[in-house]
Amino acid sequence: MPVNTLHPDYEAHSADWCLMRDVVVGQKAIQKAGTRYLPRLADQSDEEYEAYKKRATFFNATGRVVDALTGMVFRKDAVIEKAEGLTVVLEDMTLTGTPFRQFAENIVEQVMAVNRVGVLVDYPDAKQAAADRVVTVEVAEKLGLRVYASLYHAEDIINWRTTRVGGKTVLSLVVLRECVHEVDPADEFNVTTRIQYRVLELLNGRYQQSVWQENSNGHRVTSWTLIMQVTPIRGGKPLDYIPFEFFSSEGGDTTVRDPVLYDLAVVNLAHYRNTADMEHGLHFTGLPTAVISGVDSVDDTYRIGSATAWVFKDPTAKAAYLEFTGAGLGQLSTAIKDKESQMAALGARMLAPEKADAEAADTLSQKRQGETSTLAALANSVSRGLSRVLTIMAEWQGTQTAVIVKLNTDFLAVSMPPQQITALLQSVMTGNLSPQSFYEALVKGEVVSGARTYEQEKALIDEAGVTAPQPGDDK
Repeated sequence: MPVNTLHPDYEAHSADWCLMRDVVVGQKAIQKAGTRYLPRLADQSDEEYEAYKKRATFFNATGRVVDALTGMVFRKDAVIEKAEGLTVVLEDMTLTGTPFRQFAENIVEQVMAVNRVGVLVDYPDAKQAAADRVVTVEVAEKLGLRVYASLYHAEDIINWRTTRVGGKTVLSLVVLRECVHEVDPADEFNVTTRIQYRVLELLNGRYQQSVWQENSNGHRVTSWTLIMQVTPIRGGKPLDYIPFEFFSSEGGDTTVRDPVLYDLAVVNLAHYRNTADMEHGLHFTGLPTAVISGVDSVDDTYRIGSATAWVFKDPTAKAAYLEFTGAGLGQLSTAIKDKESQMAALGARMLAPEKADAEAADTLSQKRQGETSTLAALANSVSRGLSRVLTIMAEWQGTQTAVIVKLNTDFLAVSMPPQQITALLQSVMTGNLSPQSFYEALVKGEVVSGARTYEQEKALIDEAGVTAPQPGDDK
């Protein structure tokens, strides 16, 4: 089989990924897809269909939900524990200037959109970079060689395989599609794109990486050329696993899962078709049409306006306006509102009309508990995957500590009420709560930012000369 062979699960889900990508992008992608999302009406000519399509508007509820939910996860910075020695890595995860926060946001967005993304942890080819010199730690630092991570979209992870090793299921093959941009040697302004495939294999317990480029005659691929093959080394030894991590809403295995917002996207497209029919109907029925009866001549031209008079020789001639009076457009309007309600129920809360009366924070929390629990599961799943990625990077940097990443799961911005602050302060003053626990409660209740530790906050208080309450001060 050729290197570009697709996994059966890839072929089964690629259409869903395409739909989700288009819906998340919005109007431009949906309109470009044409009849894929907006079927042609009976007997419509090409010109009529183009006018019908252009009158339609796509309200991008799905894209807004992806942005909103991602924003909720990163409303607070992620907590990273035991990441000593990874300061430079966290500032630039990819060697292209992408810091950890942006890298994590990109992963969450991909999981939210198609529920699949992968990360490869790699190290530059030290031997090639050092021109065949012995690569010591000092040489590596001078050359700027260090571990980095590369993100691969679901569509670029084309094949994979697992195997059992010592009673444990491990990755034994991953094939990644890459686009390489090459500058024409004869014309520096002409850039061509070449497809290549990066193959990650576990052969006899040793991790090996190879790159294949396609050769084509302009119409089809004719052959494949192996352009690179390397056995990555860490600590003088080859790796005994493939440093590639899958991400989804439910775990880091190879299982391809349905997009978490697929149902919302389907309703979003149905809403688009309804609005297309509504705009189409309004275009032809919204303006009244003048009708004249009892006039023999059909060649006369009549102008409409208050400064114009129509004079008919036949006293029985009549003029009137033909107006649309049916209920069809009303039913379309109802269908549009129904789908907006469905989208609101499926996650697009911003589409629901705001209530005039204020709701208590507890009520809002209970109403959103179902949807935030799904989001929390997704955030926790990505946290576990990022922990494994950073742990691999730390090991490659020479640290054997397991890094822990915790993305935010506190999605509701509800500040602590004054009565609760007073009650907590009273507990501190009576000796039933420590000042540090009080400070941590204020951080959790979003009364203070939490940008400083308790010790730093206490030092600022002492510097300002403010006397902190002590147990028994109220006696």
